[in-house]
Amino acid sequence: MGDVLSVGVVGAGGIARSHMNAMGSCDNIRLAAVMDLYPEPAESAAKEFGGKAYTDLDSMLADPEVEAVHVCTPHNQHGEQVVAAAKAGKHVLVEKPMALTLEACDQMIAACEDAGKVLMVGQVMRYFPISKKVKSLIAEGEIGDVGHLLRRRISYFNPSGAGANNAHWYLNLEVGGVCVLYCFGPHEYDLLHWYMDSPIVKVYAQGNESTSLYEGQKDSYTSVMNHENGAVSVLSQSVVSHTSAHDQFIMGSKGSMMLNHQKLLLNGEEVEIAGTTKEGMPNQIREFADCCLMGRTPDANGRSVRHTMAVIEASKQSADRDEAVMVSEFE
Repeated sequence: MGDVLSVGVVGAGGIARSHMNAMGSCDNIRLAAVMDLYPEPAESAAKEFGGKAYTDLDSMLADPEVEAVHVCTPHNQHGEQVVAAAKAGKHVLVEKPMALTLEACDQMIAACEDAGKVLMVGQVMRYFPISKKVKSLIAEGEIGDVGHLLRRRISYFNPSGAGANNAHWYLNLEVGGVCVLYCFGPHEYDLLHWYMDSPIVKVYAQGNESTSLYEGQKDSYTSVMNHENGAVSVLSQSVVSHTSAHDQFIMGSKGSMMLNHQKLLLNGEEVEIAGTTKEGMPNQIREFADCCLMGRTPDANGRSVRHTMAVIEASKQSADRDEAVMVSEFE
């Protein structure tokens, strides 16, 4: 392996193209191949971004030029494809959610560890400059001991509507899982424990089917979570609100923070952020390549993100069972 990682991308949809586009701003990675079940999108992406086009995963994994893969496919395919890539001797960056089941997460982790390969999950919001700044301010004690966190991600997302990039499969529980939890939730639940390096130990959640858009699955959830360090997080999400909000409040013993997608206030005063959220994807891909080339463990590694998936499962179970749930039940 040289100074530049050669990768193949599994999938040629919207998020896959985001990965391929971001590679252009990274000097330690290059696209060697793209695979999609349908020839046209695979060939179109290969023509635009470079590399070979494949319509069969095994064929791409057999290509010696492909040293690692980015798995950018529907959620229910992640587990099987990551395991196949690891067994073929490839490093793996898999898009969120890591998988729809914890059993699949465990199989992915085991396969990559057995093969001695990097497993990274696309928790791109960890790589936003504003997220990194919040984490560093907490670590530096700028607001003292964190006691309470409130986070909201509320919007209207119609997977069958215009501009949804053919994401109608989000309505299929077998393929996408509960959309509000497995499409958007992996980012939101992940940041809460990551900010403080403090695992979540208990969850009480409530959810409901507010409209008929996501018939058969809950479209709105609120989770109250207890962290190992004593802090309490509250996360509210909805995908059926025609007015949007994406913000957070963090209260500590010596101060507080408020942030939205790009603006951060520390004790009411705006903090300058070096960089924008657009840098998240290149930052993430650059770290993946560095870890593969240098034998390092990524921040968003399989074991770290497996905790996020356990918290999501605990939230789902808590709402279904109408009781508080210990995360240890799933770890």
